[in-house]
Amino acid sequence: MASEDDIWGTSDDDNYDNVIAEKDWLRMQENHGNDGYKEGIIEGKEVRMQNGFDQGYVEGLAIGKELGALRGKLSTYLTFYQQVEPNEAIAKELQVLFDELEQIDVQHIFSTAYFDNSNPDDYVSPQEKIHQWQQRINGAIQQPTKSY
Repeated sequence: MASEDDIWGTSDDDNYDNVIAEKDWLRMQENHGNDGYKEGIIEGKEVRMQNGFDQGYVEGLAIGKELGALRGKLSTYLTFYQQVEPNEAIAKELQVLFDELEQIDVQHIFSTAYFDNSNPDDYVSPQEKIHQWQQRINGAIQQPTKSY
């Protein structure tokens, strides 16, 4: 019996189909691998961003509360030295501090050096900035009063 008469025999068409199927299979594997890699990168970025957001939220909230308390304290002292126990020198200095503190926003507290962790020599942490403001306010209210 000749191979042409054998219905189970292989033909050139069968070899061609096998070659095409193998190429399709390899291309599919490569595409799925690439897609999986891209999805992994995206997922990794999302997780990292979420972690950064979570950390920033906690730190920002803490500093925001401290800054709010500082503004409240300063406002109270200002009102006290303007209305309850008038002292023009202290009230004037507190007003200057109050005006400066009202201009403070997130860029003043969290500088770019905070986020890139480079910590240059002139870097001042958010906590240290709050502490400096507290010292300035305390210094203003501890001025010696004149008695007549």
